Amino acid sequence: MRITDISVQVIDAGKTMVFADRLIMNLANVVVRVKTDEGLEGVAGASTYLGATGVAAAVAEMKPLLVGEDPLYRERIWQRLNEVSILMVPPHSIAVLDCALWDLAGRAAGLPVYKLLGAHRDRVTAYASSLTYSTLGDFQREIEAYLKSGFRAVKLHVWGDPERDIELCTAIRKQVGPGIPLMVDAVGSYSLNDALRVGRKLDELGYEWFEMPLRDSHIAAYKTLADALDIAVTSGEVHTRTFEEASNYLTTGAWDILRIDALISGGITATKKAASLAEALGLRCEIHSFGYTLNQAANLQVIGSVANSRYFECPMPLGEYGAGMLDVVNLEPDGTVCVPGKPGLGVEVDWEKMDAMTVARF
Repeated sequence: MRITDISVQVIDAGKTMVFADRLIMNLANVVVRVKTDEGLEGVAGASTYLGATGVAAAVAEMKPLLVGEDPLYRERIWQRLNEVSILMVPPHSIAVLDCALWDLAGRAAGLPVYKLLGAHRDRVTAYASSLTYSTLGDFQREIEAYLKSGFRAVKLHVWGDPERDIELCTAIRKQVGPGIPLMVDAVGSYSLNDALRVGRKLDELGYEWFEMPLRDSHIAAYKTLADALDIAVTSGEVHTRTFEEASNYLTTGAWDILRIDALISGGITATKKAASLAEALGLRCEIHSFGYTLNQAANLQVIGSVANSRYFECPMPLGEYGAGMLDVVNLEPDGTVCVPGKPGLGVEVDWEKMDAMTVARF
């Protein structure tokens, strides 16, 4: 079996998100189809915040590296693409190609990817991952709705103002009680001193993790923070381009939990490596999945194959990230989500709808 063609579509589903009161981002999907001489096809989609056209163009530029290759030689292809990453190509471009190859392999084998990787579980606890709302009252109304819909854990994308954030986190803990796991994502908003202030309050309130309080590049400040706090300090996913980069933070004690995304940081191949790296150090790997269904499905397949990931991140509002899809990831009554069980990534595209939302092809 050989790869004969790779096509790329840029999908604009009109989704705008606000985080930390300062980041207003238009989410777009880059959808890749890898075709073979035996009629098999692998599909993956990378959710991007900015520069979707650039990601798609980079995928198209790398097409000669894959055409003619056996698509089941995923590790060899990944190593070749990883070499290209030295040239600072958009990380999503390598990741989406790798995920498409895993989708193809699963379809060829008639198995979901997590069973090809070595299944560990069929479902995982989900947490509702909020947007950033204007007022405390808005947050409280949204979180009440999350709990009523069945969620048993919540992550707050806070404002990025230490005083307001402490007030917010205190009020939400009081609202949900002690039994609901809570997490905070500050999207790199704080200075070290502010992060220490907020983090100490989160310790007091019993929050589970403190995500991206600083920019990921501040490794020394992260180590100071992790050493000072009881709450687990975790990375953001956006700036962690590779699992090799993450190793510098984990081995120096700068991060207590690794955050990574299969559609940002090197694909399913690299994300599985990252989870193994964290496991070898006795740490968790909590996989990011704030994106459209294809993005969620790829990350869920990895979560289903590893033992050191506790949660699935479910972007809110629930159900609004399935544009162009026949299948979506649904919350179960017990607050879990099931790992998609169809072959490959486990979800199917509605190509008529996807084509209608396509704004560029490569």
